Amino acid sequence: MAKSSVLFGSMRARSLAKEHSFAAKFLKILERLGVEGRVKDRAVMVKMHLGSGLGFTTVHPFLVGLIVSRIKKAGGKPFVADTLEGFNGATARGYTPEVIGCPILPIAGPTDEYFVPREINYKSVNEVQLAGLCKDADVLVDLSHVKGHNTVGFGGAIKNLALGCYTGRTRGAMHSVMQHDPYWFEDRCKDPKLHPDTCPFGAIEEDKRTGGLRIEFDSCNQCMRCVDGNPHDCIRIGQENFHSFQELMALTTREALAGFPPEDRFFISVATDITAVCDCWGITTGPILEDLGMLGSNDPVAIDKATLDMLGKFKLIEENVPQSMEIVRGEGLHPFQMMHGPYKDPYVVIRYASQLGLGSEEYEIEEVLPQEEERKLSRARFPKPAV
Repeated sequence: MAKSSVLFGSMRARSLAKEHSFAAKFLKILERLGVEGRVKDRAVMVKMHLGSGLGFTTVHPFLVGLIVSRIKKAGGKPFVADTLEGFNGATARGYTPEVIGCPILPIAGPTDEYFVPREINYKSVNEVQLAGLCKDADVLVDLSHVKGHNTVGFGGAIKNLALGCYTGRTRGAMHSVMQHDPYWFEDRCKDPKLHPDTCPFGAIEEDKRTGGLRIEFDSCNQCMRCVDGNPHDCIRIGQENFHSFQELMALTTREALAGFPPEDRFFISVATDITAVCDCWGITTGPILEDLGMLGSNDPVAIDKATLDMLGKFKLIEENVPQSMEIVRGEGLHPFQMMHGPYKDPYVVIRYASQLGLGSEEYEIEEVLPQEEERKLSRARFPKPAV
């Protein structure tokens, strides 16, 4: 597959002129992607994650308004869509029709019952409920906030569709797929009640339905304390449980994109205020990586791969990692793995998506409005401040 183009706008500016600002780069990427040429007289879904609770570091409403205004000027009919939970909390974060300039809608309707069934047949998930607005829209603008994710390590363009384009029931079933592959072996276990205390993160609990053990892999950082503290070899922490969720994400992304021709798909990722966990947690942590900027592409695989590659060069801001989490040390770990564990490799879902033909892992970065070479200034003599 040929290399895909990824546009990049850095947080660094050439000058204080507005044409070199972050918002100007945002508009330049929108223009270069060709969004405005595809929207006339068409319904344009701007798919976002609008956050919840006490979180406030989602994509800024001002930037959303810039996209909406350009789409409307080009004759398009935009609307912003998110899950019912995101929709219900949108106004608290400044997302209103008056601010952003278009309707904000729950992607599966006001009762989460407007959906189209899609057959998946992957492990424990046979069918998923694709939100109805994905069917109704003509053009997709996938506008994502880049952040950590406690289940897959990272949330970007693919995650915004894989989970955000489905009903709550489907999202629950997707998380449950990690339970499919066996990890607790009852015949070897002397007493299931002994094991929950071996996990300092509360990821192991008694399954009241079966009387056995249940591991919540969303909370597991693969420290192996439960394995090492169990003399009967009745617990296994394997990659397949974690990778199941990531492979299913690739499959649901394929279904979400199926109704949009490639020329009507646009992906924009804002990599600022990068928090430890997903915006659905309803909290804002301190930034765990420095602000990168924004990226744009017509390829969801390439934009997520480029985002991860660029962020992988940054150092984890350890003092901003919540104290309830454990920083994982190890050679070759991405900063997101350092927070969520080696098996939550953020590249795994990208590989699955690439294998499904959703995009290319090979890409070329082109920076919009890049910085100029550093000016060479003559020697300065600054005065001492007055006492």
